[in-house]
Amino acid sequence: MKPLAALVEALPVPALRLDAGALLTVAPFLPRFLAAGPLNAQQLNDPFARTVERAGVTDPFARRWLDLLCFCLSGLPADGTVTAEMAMMFGEFYKPQAIMDYPVGGVKSLVEALVKGLESHGGSLRLNTPVKQLVMSSGTCHGVELVNGDVLEASSVVCNVSAWDLPKLLPTSVSSQTWCRERAAMPATKSFMHLHVGFDARSLELKQLQPHYICLEDWTRGVEAEENAVLISIPSVEDPSLAPEDCGVLHAYTPATEPWERWKDLDRRSAEYKALKEQRAEFLWKQLERIIPDLRQRSKVHMIGTPLTHQRFLNRHQGSYGPRIKAGEAEFPGASTPIAGLVLCGDSCFPGIGVPAVAGSGLLAAHATGLETLPAQLKELQRLFS
Repeated sequence: MKPLAALVEALPVPALRLDAGALLTVAPFLPRFLAAGPLNAQQLNDPFARTVERAGVTDPFARRWLDLLCFCLSGLPADGTVTAEMAMMFGEFYKPQAIMDYPVGGVKSLVEALVKGLESHGGSLRLNTPVKQLVMSSGTCHGVELVNGDVLEASSVVCNVSAWDLPKLLPTSVSSQTWCRERAAMPATKSFMHLHVGFDARSLELKQLQPHYICLEDWTRGVEAEENAVLISIPSVEDPSLAPEDCGVLHAYTPATEPWERWKDLDRRSAEYKALKEQRAEFLWKQLERIIPDLRQRSKVHMIGTPLTHQRFLNRHQGSYGPRIKAGEAEFPGASTPIAGLVLCGDSCFPGIGVPAVAGSGLLAAHATGLETLPAQLKELQRLFS
């Protein structure tokens, strides 16, 4: 993986753009890219399973472990995850003195930092403000209309709705176009079961626990099997401020293995739905009890999330993790669209699913709005890589 990781690092995503400005943004990185061996670059688009085979990995446990790493990142095992994603992750994992950071104050602090950055550049954030439709005239997108009737004008609109939700915001004449229908036809990954627990931590040595666990009940069943893999985070191990004194919080979830079909026809207010929630959360409880055996007795509050929770609170199509695009068979579409003024980002776009990939899609979208972004991009590249 070393030469592949070197290639990914040699040409960083912040330098990429798809117009003539790339001649200026990419040029400073070309010597390092050429030195890293560009003949290997074609492998970056291969399924990671092909890279594993080239490396001669035959041990069954090692193969399943690599499948799990891929699945946690992309929602697909090694035969569907693009090698470039794993090259980037391997490069980070195995750097000298590499550690796994945890943000003080939880993930909320990262969101607050992003909002601060937005507002410091003159932007504003509107919460609980759904968009009714994109405003278009003469084939150009020049703003959005909110459900409350307000219209926000813009020279460019960067839109991160999913491929399945985009047609709902477009006029019929546009949503029926081939490019839009092809996006909406992308297959979806499965959804999640979540269990959040606030618990009494008295007499429990939290510092003796790990902040993160991965539980796999049966390696032979594979990472995509239902009720097999669980990811667990206990942030109170690192940051006691996230819970009241003598208490802790944790989160356990199944990584995109819960089928939408089981839930799609249920009423969230029904007894049937509530019973199924408890039933499907039982597997999560059992995995947590491998770490804290008396957790149920310690529990002060617990909340269960389902595919319907994902759909309702995250506006996720079928509560899914994102599009199921298999490397080697199809590619994620880019940021550009046939509509002038409309640029897309998010996990329905290249590079794909997962926080690192979606962050990359945001950078690519910013650079796709026009050459007027070039000076700011060059300035930022100088700051990041000088």
